[in-house]
Amino acid sequence: MNNEDVDRFLASQSYSAATRETYRRVLILLNQRIDQDPDQDPSVDPLIQIEPAELLRFVDREGWGNSQQYVALCACRKFLAWRFGLAHPALSARIKRVRPRRQRVLTVQRALALLACFDTYTPKGCRDLAIAALGLDTGLRASEFCRLRLADVDLEQRTLQVVVKGGQWGVGVYSPETAQYLREWIAVRRVAPGVGTLFTSTRTGRPLTRSGLGCIVRKWGNAIGVKLSPHDLRRSFATLSTIFGAPSRLVQAAGRWESIEMVEYYTQGIDPAAITPFLPVSQLRK
Repeated sequence: MNNEDVDRFLASQSYSAATRETYRRVLILLNQRIDQDPDQDPSVDPLIQIEPAELLRFVDREGWGNSQQYVALCACRKFLAWRFGLAHPALSARIKRVRPRRQRVLTVQRALALLACFDTYTPKGCRDLAIAALGLDTGLRASEFCRLRLADVDLEQRTLQVVVKGGQWGVGVYSPETAQYLREWIAVRRVAPGVGTLFTSTRTGRPLTRSGLGCIVRKWGNAIGVKLSPHDLRRSFATLSTIFGAPSRLVQAAGRWESIEMVEYYTQGIDPAAITPFLPVSQLRK
């Protein structure tokens, strides 16, 4: 295997940019490991002979948790099936996917603290409040924030359209309050020539990048005393919407998830105490 094989494999698949990046990194590491074997026959592709146990040893790397190991094994198995067909022996390699620990979400109190922490007398504060509110209302992914175009945001209907995971167009709906925050950001938005994205750098006017957005959101977390990432906003959208009474099917559609199971996965961080307003005895006494 060489890196050109990896590039051809990825070019033949309809993976998202993030998945392509992850799979490429894993497959290049696999290639490097195989090239280190001094006993291999140079005339034979060593991947033809790789056994399930060897593939499992490869993904059992220091610093890789169960989720990373699972994704890495998926990348290797899909590449081997593409390169050699479904009869390759290493395709029988399996690892058990462990249920992840409860992931971070914003409580109602933390979400309110986040929305209140921005200095809206500055362009940066206006932009950051608009991003935070839009994230909580729509559950946009980091890449979707970065590619969202101003032309695809309808402030009157309070809807947006953006290319989502898988390359399809998805719709988001946001509140009147968030629409106002967006108007305030657009009024002071700095934009470089030829840039059409909604969210830009307040310094250069260039589009935000995923890494740049991640840095921005981490600073928000520091301001309110929690760890925070862009994806935490997506989980918080699902969790808070559910707490406030939205049916799972509606959360699924609004969050652009393919299945109800994904909504259940994203809302596993719900605090059991959130049931308080819905407890039967209180409701019966009303």
